[in-house]
Amino acid sequence: MKKFITLLAAMIMFMAGSFDPACAQQFTKQQEKALQKDVKKRVKQLKKAGWEPLASTQTLDYSLLKYRTYIESDEDNRIPITGIAIGRNNKIGRENAIHSGISSYAARAKAQVVGKIKSVVSSDSNNASQEEIDRFGAAYETGVNTRISGLVKEHFALVRTTPDGSKEYNVFLSIDETAARKAREEAARSAKEQASLGDLSKMVEDFIGEPVAAE
Repeated sequence: MKKFITLLAAMIMFMAGSFDPACAQQFTKQQEKALQKDVKKRVKQLKKAGWEPLASTQTLDYSLLKYRTYIESDEDNRIPITGIAIGRNNKIGRENAIHSGISSYAARAKAQVVGKIKSVVSSDSNNASQEEIDRFGAAYETGVNTRISGLVKEHFALVRTTPDGSKEYNVFLSIDETAARKAREEAARSAKEQASLGDLSKMVEDFIGEPVAAE
């Protein structure tokens, strides 16, 4: 298993155009065992819940291990995103699940920044109104949603049939934090043009630079 994970990590980084032999060896034996155990447990849970790969020649076990290896080979810069949607058509259901994952990321980005801004306002005298903060937050969320749509990487998708006969789709995605941060900064600049934040404007830049909290 150790050689397999190391080889898999090397292949993933090579395909991503950033192969580094030293980085490929980053998993310790203990980490590899923990990853293998965790993936095995998660696969068992997913299969028990009725999930199976959608339009893929790869097994669920392999797809999840490949995904987790990819993420954990560079946890600081590879951010996992998942999306879920209900539908009856595989193509539309998959696309809706992707949009759901992106929307969830944008919503968390907004909640994180707006929460920090309001925290500052409540503990310090500032002329920015709650209405202006909310206006900024709404514009920022929309901007992030639009800008990261072309940045997310889809790894694999799962599908299961619900009791009423419809299908539920679950996609596993990731986004590069460096690219995502640039998108958030652009979204913030645009949003600040639509709201008056006063002295908080500079502080927002620092908040934007912080990675979005995980799901």
